[in-house]
Amino acid sequence: LIELSLEYLKNFGTLSYDLSVVTGPSKHALDFLIIIKELLVGVWVLDWKRSVGTDKIIHIERLVQRSNLSGGFIVANNFSPNARDLANQTDTLELIERAEILYHT
Repeated sequence: LIELSLEYLKNFGTLSYDLSVVTGPSKHALDFLIIIKELLVGVWVLDWKRSVGTDKIIHIERLVQRSNLSGGFIVANNFSPNARDLANQTDTLELIERAEILYHT
C-alpha cells in the first residue's frame, strides 16, 4: 500500500522522507511528507486488514495539531463510516482508500 500511496500522492506535491523538518510528536508516526506550496502535509499509511476507526482519526488529528504540519493524508484499505464522518468534520485530514488509488492509477 505504501508504494501505491507514493505513486498516487506524488501528483499532489513534492514527496519527502526528511522528517527532521517536522516538530512535535507526529514525526515518529509519519510514513512520509508531501510539500504542497510550502505547506508540510503528513502521510500515514495504515495497511490494516480491518477498517480504520474513529480512535485512529482522533489520534492522528491530535498529532497534526501538536506539530507544525498543515494537515495530513491517511491512506488505508478501508475506513469505518464513523471515521469517515469524523474526518469530514476536520479541516486538516483527508482520507484515501486503496480502491480510490487503484481507480485513479
